[in-house]
Amino acid sequence: MERIKIALDWTPNTIHSGFYLAFQKGWYREAGLEVEFISPETDNYQLTPARRLSQRKVDFAIAPSESVLSYNTSRRPAAITSVASILQRDTSAIVCLGKSGITRPAELDGKIYASYNARYEDEIVRAMIVNDGGTGQFRPVSIGRLGIWDMLKKGEADATWVFMPWEGVEAKHNGIGLNAFRMEDFGIPYGYTPLVLAHLSAIPLREKAYRSFLRISALAYTEAANYPDETAAFLSSTVGYPDFARQAFIRDSMRELAPAILNHAGRWGEMQPQVWGRFIDWLVERKLLVPRQPIESWHLFTNRLLEG
Repeated sequence: MERIKIALDWTPNTIHSGFYLAFQKGWYREAGLEVEFISPETDNYQLTPARRLSQRKVDFAIAPSESVLSYNTSRRPAAITSVASILQRDTSAIVCLGKSGITRPAELDGKIYASYNARYEDEIVRAMIVNDGGTGQFRPVSIGRLGIWDMLKKGEADATWVFMPWEGVEAKHNGIGLNAFRMEDFGIPYGYTPLVLAHLSAIPLREKAYRSFLRISALAYTEAANYPDETAAFLSSTVGYPDFARQAFIRDSMRELAPAILNHAGRWGEMQPQVWGRFIDWLVERKLLVPRQPIESWHLFTNRLLEG
């Protein structure tokens, strides 16, 4: 058996549905793969998935495009590349409680924003506010990642960044109204998120196993996209994690997520250069990213392991 370790970006949720579907149905094992999921709960988010990957503690890491950019442009760059995009379009948004009275990004001026301290995060929020006519002067505060959503619900912060197929659906189930502001609606060409990352130096050594893992994952995500209700029911009955026991919530989350999983040709994982290019150009124009070398030489992504 070939062992594959994958570091998750969050606690297990529907964004990981394809991985868990393949795991619970035994598809990985049938292909000779012993897959282990590393949840960030193990160390309370102290070591990011990308950091685990850079230290060669895992084979794959789930992370946003910002992580790939960070590791390729740091003073001591690490050869981290994206080998698949879990989603084909951004499903995240900056949200406020409906009862807050905040109905547009410009109204976040002077408000408290619960931040994850992610690279570019506060600048993206600032740009959204400015693009909507505000000054971009908000107050970012940071606490433990697991407490950020609760901070918003309790009214201790005015806004935060969430995945609508998860926290957005949870809010609906709990009768919490949200006002959501999406990047694309305010002139921000946000990149792929989340992505499956691999260490460039490991690919030649384990290419057969990596290809097998991604091929099976693609089959599972395709099934999840085409049959979200059936996938939700199966995961609710087989994944031994508390959130998956909430059957109606998982069903509605999968329904929300399914349209974003496959590209226009019905394929999972593939990335387009223009999507990366638009986000990079936006960052460079705002001097948030200062290339130290030609962008063409960066190892940002490859679709090669998805082929065949």
